[in-house]
Order: sequence, then structure tokens, then C-alpha cells
Amino acid sequence: MRPRLAAALAGLSARDRDVLLLVAYGELSYDEVALALDLSKGTAGSRLNRARRHLPRSIGDDPLAEGGPADARDEDAAGPP
Repeated sequence: MRPRLAAALAGLSARDRDVLLLVAYGELSYDEVALALDLSKGTAGSRLNRARRHLPRSIGDDPLAEGGPADARDEDAAGPP
């Protein structure tokens, strides 16, 4: 595993990391994760969303960071000067 990814995963709470790994590596559905961890489907989805938002920031690959792809889309949407 890449060191930055390993560090980012270690930075997640155990609850969020468990859901992320079950979906990403275990290929479980939200329903299966909820059942496996005794959670509601909504809680499983919330934890997965939080983990997915945290990881790009942790590994320095945040698409919403200044100069990232989101800025390029905003410039394209604005049209010509």
C-alpha cells in the first residue's frame, strides 16, 4: 500500500475506515455493510461519505483545492472573458 494512502487511512476514525474498506475492498453494498456492522443503511452511507471526503485531503489530492479540476470547470463555465 502506498505510504500516503496508508497514513490517510490511519487518520480516519476506525468506524469510518471499517465502512470504507468493506465497500472498497470487500465490495459490499451499503445494505451488507449496515448488516455486518449492525448499523442503519443511512449511518453506513454517512460514514462512507465522510471517509471519502477525508481521503483526498489527507493524501494531497483534493479536487476541490485551489487550482484543482473544480477551478478549471468554473473557468470553463464562465465562458470567454
